[in-house]
Amino acid sequence: MEEELRRRGEEVKFKTKIDAFLEFLPSLAGFNVKAIVFDSWYVDSRTLLENIVGELKSNARVVEGGRSVPVGEFPQGEYLVEYLGTPIKLLVVGGYRSQGRGYSSSTDLHDTPEDVTTAWGDRWDIEALIRELESLGLERGSFLTWVRNTGFVALKALSLLAVQCFKYSTGLDLGAKRLSRLIKIIYREAGGIKKTFRRKRKP
Repeated sequence: MEEELRRRGEEVKFKTKIDAFLEFLPSLAGFNVKAIVFDSWYVDSRTLLENIVGELKSNARVVEGGRSVPVGEFPQGEYLVEYLGTPIKLLVVGGYRSQGRGYSSSTDLHDTPEDVTTAWGDRWDIEALIRELESLGLERGSFLTWVRNTGFVALKALSLLAVQCFKYSTGLDLGAKRLSRLIKIIYREAGGIKKTFRRKRKP
């Protein structure tokens, strides 16, 4: 993308993930967005806006009762604390992805633990599905220009939308792993789909 912009004579400006996120936010206007969910890399004083569900690292320090305490010292449960000057609901859970405890937060103090867990679980399902789609070889597609790459991203988005619609319309308890296996079966049975997106070798 950077090379394409330079070729067109456009200025290339560096942006952090947080800058890109804040620039993207206005495009959500008009959508019925219940919550915005992101991991600890995006948690910042500028991103703790309304209806934000995020993840905190164990060494993140929150203020409770006037004391600054790392969230890693909290036992399992829910707490009303302050983080980076913003009141949040902190949820500490055990057995988090088989890696011990997890620390989720919401800027909506009325969210229940189930609300926070559901929002975070949906986000993790999407990330897991993206990884599984990439394992099919789609990320090595032969789209050689930035314009074609945007089409490739749209294809991934449509694939995710399709499987998520299937998941919620059926009401079945299908996790990301079971859905990803279903996608693999479909692509394998289709045969030539993977070949379509493989990068062509240079002669």
